[in-house]
Amino acid sequence: MAISTIFRHARESPDKTAVVHNDVASSYAQLAARIEACRRYFAQQDLPAGSVAVIDVDSLLDAWVFGFALRSLGLTTCALRGIEAPGDLRVGSIGCIVTTAADDRPAPKNACGAPAWRSVCAPSDLGLADVPIGPPEWHPAIGHPGGHIMMTSGTTGAYKRVMRSGEMETRTLPLHAEIHGMSESSVVYVSNFPLWTAGGYGWPLIAWRAGGTVIIHQGTDLHGPLLRHDITHVFATPGTLPTLLRASNGTLRRNDATRLFVTGGALSRATLAAVKRDLTRQVYSVLASTEMLTVAITPLDTADDLNWHRILPSFEVQVVDEADNVLGPGIEGLVRIRIDDGPSGYLDDEDSSRAFFRDGYFHPGDVGMFGHDGRLRLCGRASDVVNIFGDKIATGPIEQALQERLQADAVCVVSIKSIDGDDEIYVVIQTRQKLGPAEIEAAANATLGPLKRLPVRSVSIRDLPRNPAGKIDRMELRRQLSAAIADNVAGVRHNALAR
Repeated sequence: MAISTIFRHARESPDKTAVVHNDVASSYAQLAARIEACRRYFAQQDLPAGSVAVIDVDSLLDAWVFGFALRSLGLTTCALRGIEAPGDLRVGSIGCIVTTAADDRPAPKNACGAPAWRSVCAPSDLGLADVPIGPPEWHPAIGHPGGHIMMTSGTTGAYKRVMRSGEMETRTLPLHAEIHGMSESSVVYVSNFPLWTAGGYGWPLIAWRAGGTVIIHQGTDLHGPLLRHDITHVFATPGTLPTLLRASNGTLRRNDATRLFVTGGALSRATLAAVKRDLTRQVYSVLASTEMLTVAITPLDTADDLNWHRILPSFEVQVVDEADNVLGPGIEGLVRIRIDDGPSGYLDDEDSSRAFFRDGYFHPGDVGMFGHDGRLRLCGRASDVVNIFGDKIATGPIEQALQERLQADAVCVVSIKSIDGDDEIYVVIQTRQKLGPAEIEAAANATLGPLKRLPVRSVSIRDLPRNPAGKIDRMELRRQLSAAIADNVAGVRHNALAR
């Protein structure tokens, strides 16, 4: 378990900096002391082992310390910050909501006005006043330590829960420390990603497992730590990078010893160029998911590398057709990933588990194809979810609203790579009536919402391709659109919409 590794580092290198949170540094001895103080405090609260403790605190460092302490007592943890309410977690075995006096939030109520769950208000300064001369001893939980629940919307656009057990972390963390090149000398900037995300939870664990230093920053100046620390690893998404670059206002000094790992979606060519100019030339795209962690890491030496992923040797990835027949290079199909050290389904969600975990494989809903060099290209989504700079957005409600507004027969929204390799959104309208560009643009501006963060184009056709069950065949539609884009097929109207 990761907590025992932290205590080992506290014994062997007590003065080594473990974490810098909002510019305040804590050594491994101090971090271990805080965890032990919180463990003793929570042990006195008589919390039922095996239940879920929801951590609802603003400070990411407090969330980490509380989480380590609670899991050592056999509880499973889940972080709430960024999720609207505890009920949105849809976890039936919530034993308590953990807060601090500093957050000063009322406990959630049920319909009768009584507290919906037990509330535990923990002092946020536990373990800070009296740091022992030597590091504390590690006291394992009676029985098995608890796990941690992460949230993902990647396959359906709606939140689902993925459980990570202590045993699973013990098996997977050494591999991921190796593939990310982390060691005791690493200084890892994880920004302000919350603990319910795969990155916000996984990146610090990997760094602490290796004995490195984790930098967490919850201020508005996300670029600040890059100016104040000699950072070796930066983790970001395509959505956070432009914000970081804008906030820096040109003050960043490029450090080519820093490695930038971008996950959650594809970078645009313009953002890649800006990052290499202002931050570092060592930029990597990371193909990962909450369900399977990191599957591919690709150095972005050229803009063409944005389109292709180098699968790690420890993972088996295939491209298959609808009948699960493996397809050869150059043929688009459905991506699936062999499950060896990952979950076999979503927590308390049998329908989604059956849909995306089948026959020993995880099916992320991506359409892809292998090149002749063994690299994987992602060509879009087979499911009704699009990826907007790391945000997974279900298109069903948007398509329905557009169909009603335009009085069309059907509407389908898909993402496609442009000739330049950047993602674009296509709104495909099945209609027998003539729709003018202004009418389509007005409807799109009223309904597309966050999809307009990407370039948007509309296409009007007489019939959308459908499968034998009558559902829109998104893979075939993507093939037709890609062919039209590549060949500039006459008779297909492409209307660029305002962003």
